[in-house]
Amino acid sequence: MSVGAVVSLGVIGVVLGIALAVAARKLAVEVDPREAEINEVLPGANCGACGHPGCSGYAAAVVAGTAGVDKCPVGGNTVAARIAEIMGLDVKGISSIRKIAKVRCQGDKDACPDRFEYDGVADCRAAVLVGGGHKACEYGCLGLGTCAAACPFDAIHMSEQGLPVIDPEKCLSCGKCVEACPRGLIELLDEDIAVFVACCSTAKGAEVRRTCKLGCIGCGICAKNCPADAIEVTDFLARIDQSKCTRCGICAEKCPTNCIVVDDRYVRIVDQDTQGIAAASE
Repeated sequence: MSVGAVVSLGVIGVVLGIALAVAARKLAVEVDPREAEINEVLPGANCGACGHPGCSGYAAAVVAGTAGVDKCPVGGNTVAARIAEIMGLDVKGISSIRKIAKVRCQGDKDACPDRFEYDGVADCRAAVLVGGGHKACEYGCLGLGTCAAACPFDAIHMSEQGLPVIDPEKCLSCGKCVEACPRGLIELLDEDIAVFVACCSTAKGAEVRRTCKLGCIGCGICAKNCPADAIEVTDFLARIDQSKCTRCGICAEKCPTNCIVVDDRYVRIVDQDTQGIAAASE
């Protein structure tokens, strides 16, 4: 190759290099430094529960103003408050109480029998398509573990009696189990909720008694005995207003079917002699 050709190639290379450098500078997309800060405080689960493709996608959406600071269920309110600080927003009103998944059904194999033997795909979503599901209660847990399979944090396992058990220490409230349950039996609730109705059936009392030993029969005894007027029975199902609930646990003690669940870590102790409410046991 001649010297002239070498020089020509060298000149062309220099020109192209300069052109690429100029183009890179002009076409470069400036990244808001807040994206990196937000991405740093996010849990890194990349579960997609926020509705965006991973934590970095959510961070970009927050900075762009298309997503709220409280859309990361895994990080909870603690992370929401830190993101709000980065964005220069008011953190007042953001609670530090995290949410965990809770199962609103106690209809295991003992409490709720099968209507027929299901021999299909071991998936609740498939089972519900076969005659509405094999369980006697049309509202109850089908017990095939779809929620456990959907949990990316190994926070759910199935009991021997076919009911999902959630480990509150492992649950990061991503909501995957909520989405997976075809009967909507799992709900994300504040961790410190002490009393809740573990039933979703809106069937009449006689039907519930026939299908499940631990279902709500809509009798209203809990509502009549609630000193805070925090319980209402609608569509044959008791519903607790958690903003009024004083965590006394009287409703659970009075419930004839034991469908109201109490978390001993947060419930208060009721003195049966005076019906007075003592200090919280935790």
